[in-house]
Amino acid sequence: MNSMRDFSIFLSTRDEDINQCSVFEGASTVNLVFLLLITLGIFISYLPQYHRIYSKKTSEGLSVNFLLLGSCSSIFTLTNIILVSGRARDCCRTRAINTFNCINSQLNLLQIGVQCTCAIFILIFVLVLTKNSIKQDKTEYAEIIKVGHFVLIHGLASVIQIIIALSTNHKVLISIANVNGLLSTLLTVIKYVPQIFTTYKLKHPGTLSIGMMCIQTPGGFIFTATLFFTKGSHWSSWISYLFAALLQGTLLSLCIYYEYFRNEGINASLNEQREIGRIVDENIETERSNDLERDASRENTPLLT
Repeated sequence: MNSMRDFSIFLSTRDEDINQCSVFEGASTVNLVFLLLITLGIFISYLPQYHRIYSKKTSEGLSVNFLLLGSCSSIFTLTNIILVSGRARDCCRTRAINTFNCINSQLNLLQIGVQCTCAIFILIFVLVLTKNSIKQDKTEYAEIIKVGHFVLIHGLASVIQIIIALSTNHKVLISIANVNGLLSTLLTVIKYVPQIFTTYKLKHPGTLSIGMMCIQTPGGFIFTATLFFTKGSHWSSWISYLFAALLQGTLLSLCIYYEYFRNEGINASLNEQREIGRIVDENIETERSNDLERDASRENTPLLT
């Protein structure tokens, strides 16, 4: 009698798993190609920003809070999608869905993984390429180093979250995923506020790339749509990208106005030159003071016989 009951429980559990996995079936080849092209587009969209940091060798125009919140919001989103896509990976492991549908079910993870990595690389490029630049504000660079340490700690904390969530039941996992999704949305909203304020105050985009935003703003709406319509998607995985596209569009409009329309961009160019000149003068004066201190120290050092 007990064996019959256990067998019936096994069948009901298996039927439940099959029903849960059925949401990932029916993926199309067109959808696969479209999502792969969007993933490639995400990577390409960051190249203008990398090139701008490389060519200017300064973070002038980039808000430190924008770098911090942008990196952390990406980590929150990546943590969310790793947990949300766990059910699809279970279906792949138990072969409840075929290989093609399995690959399609993990494309959102690939997309957000690429986006997260590219966003954090903006911070890494600033840390590496502006370290010894005479055009880099040293006080601001010290703040960016602190940001790098904090982002590293956040990344390690997210790894611990993922390990804990994947070792618990599905209800706890979804709760942790939702928290990360909501925090990502909150930081996405907040991160554009200091950057919009910085650009408004400076009256020029500086190191912030207009080319990157021209690609990412419409791409953000398309990316949100792909996440929304993907089989088995969850609202907490795409809502942050919707807010990001809206706010990035606002920032892009501000940058285009200063760079091309306000006095035909002459004011923006002069403002940037003045700000870079101020930073260079400060760095030269600081280096000169350090040289004088070193010379005075050597003169006061007694000679050894």
